[in-house]
Amino acid sequence: MRSTDTRIIARRAAGTATGLAALAAVAVLAAPSALAKVDSISVDGANHAVGKQYTITVKLSGAAAGLLVYFTDNGNFIGGPKVPWPPGSATISWTPSEKGQHVITAEQGGYTASTVVQVGDEPIGSGSSSSGSGFGPGGPLGSGSSGTTPGR
Repeated sequence: MRSTDTRIIARRAAGTATGLAALAAVAVLAAPSALAKVDSISVDGANHAVGKQYTITVKLSGAAAGLLVYFTDNGNFIGGPKVPWPPGSATISWTPSEKGQHVITAEQGGYTASTVVQVGDEPIGSGSSSSGSGFGPGGPLGSGSSGTTPGR
């Protein structure tokens, strides 16, 4: 083999290696979007109120949609991480403790989706109340006692 042939082969090999390295770099940069994606997030119910329980649901896609899902409310974790089940979906229960704006976020594999929920005061009448029965320990209220006068 002549030295010119060796240089041509070396140049072709270097070009092929450079091309493969560039292709690998593109694959690595594109890979995260294929790994996991939080497609949507929703909170059930309407007229959200302090002290009431709601379900947050996320829809997931991508090759690694089975990664753990983390939920936050204004940056504070809601419970522990959840394993998506059934595949492509994850849920968690949430009970707001403060009124105002809540940014609910789900994160999986570096991808996030958020929704904003307005939470109002606990509704009036949501606790227990007593209406009274109209009866006291001695019978109907207001009926007085029915005593007898001695000697009659």
